[in-house]
Amino acid sequence: MDAVFDAHFLVIQEEFAQFGIRLEIAYTPDGNPDFIYQRDRLLVASPGDNIGRLQEHLAGAEVIEQGDNVAVVSIENLRHGYLNVPDALDRLDPIFHGDLPPGATPQVSPNHLFHVERLCSAIEPEVPSWPQQPWPPPREPAQGEEPVQICLVDTGLIKPVDPALTWLAGDVDGEDDPLTTVLPSGLRLIPPFAGHGTFVAGVARCMAPQSSIFVGNELDIAGATLEDKIIGKIEQLTARFNPAIINISSGTYTRNNWAPIAFQGFAQRHPGLTMVAAAGNDSTDRPVWPGAFDWVISVGALGPDQRHLAWFSNYGPAVNVYALGEGLVNAFAVGQYRYHEPPKLPARNFLTPLARWSGTSFSAPIVSGMIAARMGQTGSRRRMRRRLCSLRPRRTPSTGGQRCSYPPSEACRPGLTGGPRPPCRPGGTEPSPSTAADAQASSHGS
Repeated sequence: MDAVFDAHFLVIQEEFAQFGIRLEIAYTPDGNPDFIYQRDRLLVASPGDNIGRLQEHLAGAEVIEQGDNVAVVSIENLRHGYLNVPDALDRLDPIFHGDLPPGATPQVSPNHLFHVERLCSAIEPEVPSWPQQPWPPPREPAQGEEPVQICLVDTGLIKPVDPALTWLAGDVDGEDDPLTTVLPSGLRLIPPFAGHGTFVAGVARCMAPQSSIFVGNELDIAGATLEDKIIGKIEQLTARFNPAIINISSGTYTRNNWAPIAFQGFAQRHPGLTMVAAAGNDSTDRPVWPGAFDWVISVGALGPDQRHLAWFSNYGPAVNVYALGEGLVNAFAVGQYRYHEPPKLPARNFLTPLARWSGTSFSAPIVSGMIAARMGQTGSRRRMRRRLCSLRPRRTPSTGGQRCSYPPSEACRPGLTGGPRPPCRPGGTEPSPSTAADAQASSHGS
């Protein structure tokens, strides 16, 4: 395990332990982290059909929670000896899954952890030396551009919004991301993962200045939540606001790269909704969910030159587009942040409500904001959704996502739409000159 992952996981594990939730890591055969999951718990799809079958093979398995589509099952007190989650699933695979391919939805799975750190923000926040204003900067709304509702599945909004953050004035609200501890210096302590939702909101609003934004605090424990919880929270957010766009700047790797059970049926229940998600920051072509679904726009990161991939960005057939993700400056908190990622300094004081941050977490709201701005200009959610279909058919090993850049005066640029995937680090191929909006429109032509 590398030191950065270790530091992040330790913080998350300790926070969840305070709520009586034990987290563990499953490892690959070569000793690398595979996925994070809740100890002694399984998720079971279609519980009416599958619970009885599971209990035949895991005697003593007990249903803890059950909904119409998913049940949470405890395997803590099996009658014939203890099995951890990976071993229990290995036993169940021949019964439930056979030769289920990657990307398919299993019937039984771990209760995966969805989180922001390392996975979707590549580094911890830094004090910006320059510029002392957002980067990319706020764009001017087009004539007649209408408001579009964006909901952010994130860590909440730091309140009250600092008046210096003028681009967040107006219709921007959210659940609280509290800074409760006041240090002897008078500064508030900024906990790990705090401010993530505020930063994401700032990026989205810079791209879509007329948008209405609500920041949820679904990732309410150390910037993370469990699979069985996140989908219910997204459903509540959708029912409350009927958004045009949901942005998820978090994600998870999964067992066998199978789709997370909890999201089964979501797209069918919300056919008019556009979902945008971060692609992850491990410089791998492994799929991160929910971005890897073919009905989600998965966003990777470009470096500061906005021509080549950022050093950390995930890539490959599960990534649809790439947008600026390194060295962004946007809304944060005033206070003291204590670093937990080696080899950073122990603490830095943020004396203005801005941070410099990097990660696909922040590439995603650039794309969400541009989509919202275009929706506001066309006045048609349905038309924009048809155009977005052009980003989705390339889910095969031989194709890569569209390479995008974001010069502040232009829209995201598409690049390769097929062929072998170019290198993931600086030095890859350059974007094509046409805009992403043009590429989106060309695929369906209507």
